Amino acid sequence: MEKVAMMIKARRLFKDISDLPTIPAIVSRVVALLDDQDAVPDDIADLILSDQVLAARVIRVVNSPLYRTSNPIPSVKRALLFLGFKSVREMILTSYFVEGFNQKEQPFDMKMFWVHSFSVGAISRRIASLVEYPDAEKAYLVGIIHDIGKVFLGYYCKEEYGLMLDGIRNTSHTTYEAEYEFFGTTHCEVGLCLAQRWNFPSLYSDIISHHHSSEMGSEDPFLTSIVALADFYCLSHVTSDCVAQASIPGQSEEHAWKILTQFSAVPLTASLEHFLSDLDGEFESVSHEVDLLFNTMITS
Repeated sequence: MEKVAMMIKARRLFKDISDLPTIPAIVSRVVALLDDQDAVPDDIADLILSDQVLAARVIRVVNSPLYRTSNPIPSVKRALLFLGFKSVREMILTSYFVEGFNQKEQPFDMKMFWVHSFSVGAISRRIASLVEYPDAEKAYLVGIIHDIGKVFLGYYCKEEYGLMLDGIRNTSHTTYEAEYEFFGTTHCEVGLCLAQRWNFPSLYSDIISHHHSSEMGSEDPFLTSIVALADFYCLSHVTSDCVAQASIPGQSEEHAWKILTQFSAVPLTASLEHFLSDLDGEFESVSHEVDLLFNTMITS
C-alpha cells in the first residue's frame, strides 16, 4: 500500500467537510498547562473553573465509580491533587473526543466501537506497565483514540462504509483491508487527517497513522508497538464485531514484538503468542475498568 497515495485520498475526503466536531479552545489550553512541568494546581484549577461545563465534567468524573473515591471530591483543585495532572489530561481529552462523535449515527454498533477503543487503551496501559514504558497514561490515551478515523468514515461516508461492512460481515477480512480496497485509503490515514485538524501532538498523530503499520512509526517506535499489539490483542481476544475483526499476526505485529523485546526494561516471554496469552490474566480487571469507563463517559 502506497502511503502517499493513501494520504492524498484521505485528504480528499476532508475537502468539503465544514461541520467537523471541534475540541474547545479552553480544552487545548488546559491540556497544554497540564503538560507544563512548572504549572501549579491553583493555575490549572482557575483555568478549568473559567469554563463551567469543563469544571462540572471534571467533578462529575472524579466522583464517578471509575475512581472509587472514599469521600466526595467537591473542588477542581482537590480533583487535580487526587488524580494527578496526567490522569486529568487523559480524562478531559477522552471525554471531549467521545462527546464529539457520540451523537452521530453510524453504520456500525457504536457501543462495540467504544468498548474496543477503551479496551485497547486499558491493554496499552497494561503492556506499558509490563515493559516499564515511562508514561503508561499516554499509552492509555493513544490506545483509546487510535481508531478515530473509523468514526469519520462511518459518519461522513455512511452509505459507502455501511456497504463495505456488509461485504465483509462473517468473513476473515479486516476493516483495514476492506477500507483500502473500497476507498483506496484507511481509517489510519483518515485518523491522521482528523488528528492534525484537531492539533493533536505529533506523537499521537503518528501512532494513529501507523497502528497497523508499526514498522513505519517514527515518533516513538516503542509506544507505537505497544498500541499496535494492544489493538491486535483486542481484535483477536476481546471484541467480536464487524468493525473490529480479528486477524493473524502480520508484518506490523511481528515488528512491534521485535521493538518491544528490544526496548522493554524487563525480560519478556519467548514468543509473541505467549506474551498475548499472558494478557488473558489481566482481562477480567480490564473488562471491569472498561465497563466503568464506558458508563462514565458515554451514559453520564
